[in-house]
Amino acid sequence: MSRRGVRAALGAVLASAALLGAVAAPAQAAPGELEQWRVRQEIVDKAMAEVGQRESGPELYPERYQQVDSAVMRPAQWCGVFVNWAWTVGGVKDRPAMRPAPGASGLDQGHWATYWQKWARENGRWRDISERNVEMGDVVVFGQYPSMFAHVGLVVEVRYDDSGLKATHVRTVEGNYGDRVAYTRWRKIDGLSAGFGRPASGFVSPF
Repeated sequence: MSRRGVRAALGAVLASAALLGAVAAPAQAAPGELEQWRVRQEIVDKAMAEVGQRESGPELYPERYQQVDSAVMRPAQWCGVFVNWAWTVGGVKDRPAMRPAPGASGLDQGHWATYWQKWARENGRWRDISERNVEMGDVVVFGQYPSMFAHVGLVVEVRYDDSGLKATHVRTVEGNYGDRVAYTRWRKIDGLSAGFGRPASGFVSPF
């Protein structure tokens, strides 16, 4: 069964199962697809377990988010730090670097929220918001590179249309959301925004 076929078969069941801590992967999925679903579920589980965690001071997010990567800064604006942590502990191998490469722009690192968009485009991981192609474990980017008016979060639940292929609504877990890790309400893909002139531009897939 193709990747899209797997998603169509699961439909909204995957979205609701994220809250229960387990997703039964379809028997027809290939081994590689099963591993990807496992990683996606692990990302969601790790993120959900952090809901309610708060800063201990200005930009002093929980230290464990820094400890997975020596390039991570603290104190710092930390929405990108949180998604980097969740992807790392969830088992994602290839992620945006948290420090610019020699000679690169200072914006080209994962602390800069819209760099996730640039990195995804360069690595075949980008899904424009207009495609409505999103799965749990994806990173949602609010804003366009190189804007500083930006934010990122983790998609933890998805509602699809009757085809099971196009997303209609998402719920997210976001770090540095009011100085804490927050679990958002259901929001429509159409018009999805972090507020203050930061519309969602698209999604970054972990694979």
